[in-house]
Amino acid sequence: MNQKNKEIIQHSLKLIKHCPVCANKYEDSQLRVLDWVDNGVLIYFMCKYCQSSLLAQISEMPFGVVGSAMLTDLSVSEVIKFRNANAITVDDVLEVYEKLEGSKTMSS
Repeated sequence: MNQKNKEIIQHSLKLIKHCPVCANKYEDSQLRVLDWVDNGVLIYFMCKYCQSSLLAQISEMPFGVVGSAMLTDLSVSEVIKFRNANAITVDDVLEVYEKLEGSKTMSS
């Protein structure tokens, strides 16, 4: 890992210091780098106290470090699985809708 990547991860820990659920402080060992993205990193945190998980994308911009994070119930393997999955298409949505409509008429 090069110095720039290490700095991005250190900035991540500065941005996301505490678990949003129980407020305990995150430690380096609770952070898992899932992927390097454009000018940044996709990071998974799991709180060792309450077991809640946080998924964050931290990017380095010309004006500073920018991050977005969300609580998740996904495991690391699920995040990777869905990240690598094909995008949902309009046809996929219509197929689910048709199946739901079909099951609704069968139960009536």
